[in-house]
Amino acid sequence: MIKVENLSFSYDGKQDIFKDVSFEVKKGEIMAVLGANGIGKTTMMRCIMKFLHPQSGKIYIAGEDTENMSSSRFWKQVSYVPQAKNLVFGYSVLNMVVMGRSQYVKFGYTPGKAEYEKAYQLLEEMGLASFVHRSCNSLSGGQLQMVLIARALIKEPDILIMDEPESNLDMRNQLKVLEIMQKAAKNKQVTVIINTHYPEHALRYTQKTLILGRNSYVFADSAQAITEKNISRYFKVNAGIYEVEIGERTYHGILPFSYQKEEKERGAS
Repeated sequence: MIKVENLSFSYDGKQDIFKDVSFEVKKGEIMAVLGANGIGKTTMMRCIMKFLHPQSGKIYIAGEDTENMSSSRFWKQVSYVPQAKNLVFGYSVLNMVVMGRSQYVKFGYTPGKAEYEKAYQLLEEMGLASFVHRSCNSLSGGQLQMVLIARALIKEPDILIMDEPESNLDMRNQLKVLEIMQKAAKNKQVTVIINTHYPEHALRYTQKTLILGRNSYVFADSAQAITEKNISRYFKVNAGIYEVEIGERTYHGILPFSYQKEEKERGAS
């Protein structure tokens, strides 16, 4: 569904933020983007969404070069879920979700009954029906994050891009957000790209993982990408990966037990 070939980006034209990154995510698959802080994860996603122009490389959606797509046609296929923190909206939950259908409503017209019914049905499916008339400003971070996901999904996109959707949420809301993402991929065959700081979430919920480094990257099935060796290499953390069996299911966890000191830290110790 989405294919990236040899993508490179630099802000100053001299130092690459990332170079020659390639990956492919199929319909209904979820790909996690991992990497240390400041490594370029959000920058790469902004290139995919055409907010930034890469120095080189190609991005294809369903085989078509996105450079040849108009903005309106691109955004009919792609939905974006930003982080909910620091966002302030005075709209009701129902109106916020209906706004996701704006590209399907002719200019000068207001959303009709069909759009509102669709929004209510989606909120009901996500367990948010009791919030429909509440102001978005009155919601918790987790509740608002789920409303933003509903706004993205009501457009029925082919591709859903999520920027750290589980950050700043408690454990329960993290799981709820991730399960909604998983159901969208499985039940609606949406291709999902999620920028996350949680390798454990990638192991549990995604099929593919891209780990960005300063001068290299790894792209593979999540179980092959997220290894103790790669955690050490790309995060500078010594960690162990373990398994826990609960009922008939096996869950994988990551236990970080020490970080690797930088050269200047070693010299000072």
